[in-house]
Amino acid sequence: MLSVNDIKGLYAITPTPSKPGAERWDATDTVDLDELARLTEALVQSGVNGMVAMGTTGECATLTNSEWEQAAACVIETVRKRVPLFVGTTALGTHEIVRRNRFILDLGADGTMLGLPMWQPCTLDMAVQFYADMSEAFPQLAIMAYDNPGAFRFNFPPPFWAQVARRAPTVICTKHGPDPMISALIGMTQGKIRFLPHIAGAYAMARIEPEHNIAFWATEASMGPEPALALRDAIDAGDWARAKAIDTDIGYTMQTFFPPGGMAEFASYNIQLEKIRFDESGYCKAGPIRPPYHVIPDTIEQGARECGRRWKALRGKYG
Repeated sequence: MLSVNDIKGLYAITPTPSKPGAERWDATDTVDLDELARLTEALVQSGVNGMVAMGTTGECATLTNSEWEQAAACVIETVRKRVPLFVGTTALGTHEIVRRNRFILDLGADGTMLGLPMWQPCTLDMAVQFYADMSEAFPQLAIMAYDNPGAFRFNFPPPFWAQVARRAPTVICTKHGPDPMISALIGMTQGKIRFLPHIAGAYAMARIEPEHNIAFWATEASMGPEPALALRDAIDAGDWARAKAIDTDIGYTMQTFFPPGGMAEFASYNIQLEKIRFDESGYCKAGPIRPPYHVIPDTIEQGARECGRRWKALRGKYG
């Protein structure tokens, strides 16, 4: 099984490309498997350190079970163990999550990116027990805990991480955000869990804890991985001046991405904004957004398109 020491570098997060008409309520068989395989192969060949599929950006919430299985199998079979792969198995209940975990484990996935069941908000005890149960049930399947308070209606407080580190040994990393408490979190988990920030916080977090913060995630890699790979290499080399310059360039591309209402409004348009900027970048064909999340105001959409155009231009600088 993967260990915390295997988690380093750039983890690319991918969409689940869709066929024309996927935005319709009566659409069926919406996954563009050819494009999913092409995108996955391109990212592996580019030199990313790991892959994450079937999360929010992968539209896990709007795929049917059969579509989820097709997409998961496609990604696993394409990656073929060349880099660590975490496949999202989050669902509304533990029994369905167990079924999905078995499915990806049987096909050869290294791990699951796993969020909490969220129909009822979990208490601290519920959340810790959930990850402890999944760790016991699947001792050979690494877990990337999906720290998304907005989606899972749970704040993932420091006591949660301390208890998970003790009770769920297969939780080796988490899709996290920039966190001023990172040093305290590393201490209370005894270094057993790698906290992966978004690319926008990778430079800052690496300066705080350069020995631990050696990995980050980026949906931006699905617009072309070159700027993210350049940032990874600069951080790995300890070239902080170059890392800061790349961080500034990446920040420029993000200026138009978030809607005026900040993260609260972004939560309503997360999938839309990601897929729109992916398509605008030209690196992949993310395709139509599956309902009910295909609705988006034009002004917010245009911000995502500008982000995609800026990222495309930045690829030329670091390609």
